[in-house]
Amino acid sequence: NRVLLIKWIKPQPLEEFLVPPDFGIDWRFPTDAEGWGTGCRTLNECASQVRAQPKMPSNVVNRNEGSLGQSFESLIDESIKLVTEGELKESRAVTFTILGHLEEDFLENRLRASGETDMIHNTPTFGHIFRTFFKPHPNVQAQIDTVNGEMGLVTGKYTIAHCRVRHPKAYKHGESFNGQYISNADKTGLPFEGIYKDLSVGIANRAIQCAATLPNVQNDPIYFMSDSSDLVQYLAFNLTDPDYISKHPNWFQEEKSANVTAKELVSRFKVVARDQSIQNAHIDKNKGRPAEAYYATFVDLFIGINARCVSFGIGYYALFAAKISGTKCKIRYAKETWGEIEHEIKQETVMCAL
Repeated sequence: NRVLLIKWIKPQPLEEFLVPPDFGIDWRFPTDAEGWGTGCRTLNECASQVRAQPKMPSNVVNRNEGSLGQSFESLIDESIKLVTEGELKESRAVTFTILGHLEEDFLENRLRASGETDMIHNTPTFGHIFRTFFKPHPNVQAQIDTVNGEMGLVTGKYTIAHCRVRHPKAYKHGESFNGQYISNADKTGLPFEGIYKDLSVGIANRAIQCAATLPNVQNDPIYFMSDSSDLVQYLAFNLTDPDYISKHPNWFQEEKSANVTAKELVSRFKVVARDQSIQNAHIDKNKGRPAEAYYATFVDLFIGINARCVSFGIGYYALFAAKISGTKCKIRYAKETWGEIEHEIKQETVMCAL
């Protein structure tokens, strides 16, 4: 007899970005529930209230709370037992934080064991569930509409190429540029210069080249998105500006350089991007900003959802969009360079052969 509600406080309440759709499921937590982020002056104070509430164990490592990151398999059974017959049975509301996007096989097997025949992952059901819970906040939707209008984007008539160039697993373990470790880039950023710039542009080139191998892409726009606004500005705007090119002649002298290749690609394909005055803030690393500072992250997500084809590399942002849309037209151009053996992505994804 439990009800699923979502209480997301940082970097801002989820309701600032996503809202329940008409005739969908209202997942919003009551705003007047005492001790659940009520009467607090700051987001940190609100979060402290929620963290003090009864909670189920988590598989998310939290350095502040000393979490050990419990295995997903044992987590599910233990959590169910706690709230149905254990010490949390009489608790009116309990919190849980579970990371399960890499545990699809286990979840599907549990569904089958319970008699379910309609699987969630890798089926249209995933997108149906998402749309039953969420639609863009009107402020986010207004920005989506603006971008679509300015870029001439029509649902199902464009491709996205996404580059996660600030992710540490896009480079060698412990990589640093000018003394700044890439592991801190999500939080602090990195100057778009030198080797880091050339590597980022090279990653973008591959994303676009691989996107162009997908069927019927040649005549439609390729919407370029990245966690680096500098990279988006460079690819989609600077390289088509003759004045900018003339001010940096040395960058375009080597015929096989990343810069020359990028310039050739944006001249051959219709590469478009939204205005970068609002950057893609990392919702976990870049905290303490007003709600509108995070709109762009959701704008690009929904533009990705409405794309016909998806070219993706490191990270799961663009793949998440493809999972919601259910598109079969997707290609992967890069894999993580270090860490644990990567979980297989089973969404009928082709690895780019270029």
